[in-house]
Amino acid sequence: MESGDKEKKLYIKKADVILIAVCLLAALFLAGGLLFGYERGELLQVSYDGDVILTARLDESMYYLITYKENRAVLVKNKEMPDIPAQESYNLVYVAGKKVKMEAADCRDQICVHHQSISGGGESIICLPHRLVAEIIGGEQDERIDGMVK
Repeated sequence: MESGDKEKKLYIKKADVILIAVCLLAALFLAGGLLFGYERGELLQVSYDGDVILTARLDESMYYLITYKENRAVLVKNKEMPDIPAQESYNLVYVAGKKVKMEAADCRDQICVHHQSISGGGESIICLPHRLVAEIIGGEQDERIDGMVK
């Protein structure tokens, strides 16, 4: 090697330090908003084909068995796990620890059953084959304006 070739060194400039600091602050700000901006809901609202069939508090553990007869939903509430009907279409919703889970359903795709538990205001579990929506309502999430239409 020639003595004229000098080893190139990388230097961090002042602008690089400022850019890194701004990125870290932005990441902390977004993480804080995600962690502390979460609103827990207060009520479970279950709708069948657009009609509300249940509004319940999330305070107590309860099973809600919804069966479908002659194009209408029949709701049965139990403290213990109920017997699953053999010949009827059904959804089984379980409320515990202020969380809601779809425990069982007889729909073929089972997307609602595999959905994670919900607890935040505005979150929902939907069973399309049965036209059933289980949604968490309450808290500040519902009091804010979502949009306006003229």
